[in-house]
Amino acid sequence: RSVQALAGTGLIGVAKDNLEKEGTVPALAAGFIQIELDLETGKYEILDYLGVADCGTVIHPRGLEIQVKSAAVMGFGMAGYERHAYDPQNGLPASVGFHNSKLPTYLDSPTPMDWAAMDIPDPQNPVGAKGIGEPIQGCAAAALLCAISDALGGHLFNRVPVTADMIVNFASSRTQSHGRVQTNTT
Repeated sequence: RSVQALAGTGLIGVAKDNLEKEGTVPALAAGFIQIELDLETGKYEILDYLGVADCGTVIHPRGLEIQVKSAAVMGFGMAGYERHAYDPQNGLPASVGFHNSKLPTYLDSPTPMDWAAMDIPDPQNPVGAKGIGEPIQGCAAAALLCAISDALGGHLFNRVPVTADMIVNFASSRTQSHGRVQTNTT
């Protein structure tokens, strides 16, 4: 549904590389997402997601479907839930439990999750396959952040996760409860 809604809006991507063609060809991915954002609470609901994988030859379609969908859910967690904090004095993790760093659950995942694959063999591999776990995770997180940014009129947050309090603070023109990421060098 999300891609159909974008038809005719000018979403076109063209890329040409001039890099050497030797070595491992990276797997690429694209993600499209549709959300509903409540500006009063800062909560959002993912209505629809489509993940497209350039994974080379599709060896096991059902396995690829599960990989694309589960990596997308992990990307949603990176973008919206999983907060990793470290003690600035000694560098030890401060997020040591699920209560500090929520993982996405079945209820956080959209029901209509679609997937597609390019299914173009990789000439650098005997079976023509490429890896696909990490590219989908990254593009799902980026798609969610772009959808939140679009819903807020183009505002970009400078860190993840983008939490409900950050959205409410922006929507009500209050200052953010966080600053830029600091580098601790001692």
